[in-house]
This record gives sequence, C-alpha cells and structure tokens, in this order.
Amino acid sequence: MSAKALYALTLILHEGQSPEEVVTKVETFITESLHTSFGKTQLSPRAWDYDLELDGYEECLKLVKQNCLNQPYDLILQPSLTRKDKQLFIFDMDSTLIYQEVIELIAAYAGIEDKVAEITTRAMNGEIDFNESLRERVGLLRGIDSTTIWKELEEKIEITNGVKPLSKALKKLGCILGVCSGGFIPLAEHIKNQLGLDYAYANTLGVDENNILNGETIGDIVNGERKAELLLEIAEKHGIDPKNAVAIGDGANDLKMMSVAGFGIAWNAKPKVQLQAPACLNTKSLLDVLYIMGYSDVDIKELLE
Repeated sequence: MSAKALYALTLILHEGQSPEEVVTKVETFITESLHTSFGKTQLSPRAWDYDLELDGYEECLKLVKQNCLNQPYDLILQPSLTRKDKQLFIFDMDSTLIYQEVIELIAAYAGIEDKVAEITTRAMNGEIDFNESLRERVGLLRGIDSTTIWKELEEKIEITNGVKPLSKALKKLGCILGVCSGGFIPLAEHIKNQLGLDYAYANTLGVDENNILNGETIGDIVNGERKAELLLEIAEKHGIDPKNAVAIGDGANDLKMMSVAGFGIAWNAKPKVQLQAPACLNTKSLLDVLYIMGYSDVDIKELLE
C-alpha cells in the first residue's frame, strides 16, 4: 500500500450562493467518498481550504471533479507542498484574459459574421482542425485595412473581471506572466501592455505594400501544440521547472499546455475541457486563482497594496 500524501482541496463558492448547505455537502463528500478526515481554513466568505491525507491522487481527482460538475461551487485538488511555488503563468487570451473572441470582433467589423460562424461550427464539430479553420477565417479577412482595424478593436476589448489585480499580485510574487493566443499579435501585444505581462505570442497576419491584409498568416501558427512549446521555452529561458508553471484557458487548444505545465486551470471552459483539465474555475473573477494557490482575502489585500 502506498503512503498517503498531503493534499489541499479548495472549495470556492460561485457568487450569490449560501455557504452553509454547500460546506456541509462538501465535508460529507470528504469523509464519505474520499474516506479521510480534514483540517479546515477559511480563506474568504466564499472560499475554504481543506487539508487532506490521500492515497491515490488520480482516483480522488476523478471523484472531486464528479462532485462539483454543474454545481454552484468549484473544488480544486492539488498537492499541498507545491501550491505556492508557482513561478510561471501562461494565459489564453480570447474568453480568458478578455471576454470576447477576437475573430468574432473582426468578423463584425468586416461584416462577415455568418461566414466566420459557419467555419467555427465546422471546427467545433470536428470537421476541420484548428489550423485549417484559422486559415479559412484569415482568408476571409483579405482586403481589410490593417492600419485602422486594430485600434478600433482595442477600444472594443473588455478585460475579464479580476485579471488586472491577479496580474499585479502575481508580479508582486515574482512570477513570469505571458499570453499565448490563437488570435492575433497586435491585440495580444495590447493586452500584454495593459496588464504588464512579460510575453505575448499570437498569430501574425500578412499585409501587402499598402498594409492591406492579404488573407494569410506569417510564421508558425499558434495552435495547441505551439502553446505547449512556448510554455516550455519560456520556462527554460528563466530556469523554471515546468512543474512550477500554470496554464489557464478555456478551449480544447489549451489542454496541451496544461498537460506540460505542473498545473492547469480551465476558466469557464467548454465541457470537454472541464473534464480533461486538472482544475476548473467557473466563477466571475479570475482573481479567484489566488484562492487556488492558498491565499486568503487578507493575503490578497496585502499583495495588492
């Protein structure tokens, strides 16, 4: 029989939920399904840490994810000793750092929403892969003046709630931060500058001599595989063990970078991603990532001062 190891189980209530019933339910789950006792620390009025000794992490993780599926709370299970050792955070951009999908903003700008939506549907149905869907959508952008589109889109972008204070807190903790996006580099750079990130990677659109989009991309496509490669490259550049990296995103093309990082968080993600990601966060603020790391409201206030 393998020795039991120490784990942290973090309970985060979704906004507007009454804690009493949920806390009782979760504590019953710990004792009856995980078959262990617990120590308990309240991080905030809607977040708690449970210290557990567990045998068989993978099986326990499955039980945890089944317990909180479609519930008004999230449960995150991870080894206790390394949760505050994170040194690198890599974020997806669309529907993660920002609320929108950039390709949809561009489609609206260019009046081609229906054509882009049709390609997106085919991609979601598995009829075409990410690279092909990107090529087809970028092809629709041929003829757009690139000197005006990015500035107009910058004004439409809405940064996700909690992202700015989260970035500030993580920088204060000494973390390296980056965005790796399947979107486009002008907007990824804009987000990098807005948030004080260290890196921005995304796709580059080709232009002609008059700065008109030519319907093609330049260089490597930033797909799921490339995101994973970039995370590892950044980690190596800074001498960071990938085990101390965290990948955060909402899409299937974020799963590979989650798998090479020490920890991954699916942020209000598609069902397939939630099932496969190490952890899920379905709240309204990305600042809740700090609860997952074991920081309380008191700690967070100090980090943001």
